[in-house]
Amino acid sequence: MSLGYVEELAVRYFRKKGYLVHTNIWFQLKKERTKKKVAGWSDIDMLALSKNDALIVQCKSFLGTKKSESIVKELIAWFKNAEDYLETDSHWKQWIERRTLKRCLVVDISVKKTETGLKNENVEVVHYTSLLTDLIDMLKTSEIRKGKEDDPIIRLLCALIDKKLLKKK
Repeated sequence: MSLGYVEELAVRYFRKKGYLVHTNIWFQLKKERTKKKVAGWSDIDMLALSKNDALIVQCKSFLGTKKSESIVKELIAWFKNAEDYLETDSHWKQWIERRTLKRCLVVDISVKKTETGLKNENVEVVHYTSLLTDLIDMLKTSEIRKGKEDDPIIRLLCALIDKKLLKKK
């Protein structure tokens, strides 16, 4: 399955930060939680693992037109379902044990009230522009660059940096 532009950047960012990244982890929603007659499916956009942390990352380009309270409620329910799945699935359980499980939302366009509500529920909200800026800054240093990058987008960003086509505001 192809990733959206926010996910594409987030995957590259977290990999360059040294995380082991798994994408599109599908899981079944429990009927009791969804309060529907049939169980549904969802996916974890990204599970980013470091030595000490396991980040459940949800990526959104736009948080929608619903009221902030509804968006916060839906996202918190989604995070709880994702956490429950990771903590009970025999495969993923071993990946997250002995790591601190954290919630992270990467978003391009959002509303301040929604962000405040999410932060109050222990969700780190990270903006797309911040990730892009940080990634470009990381690529400007020699420590993070390999020389011959495997990823075509990272190669393109490195070329833009080297040719001085990316300028600061």
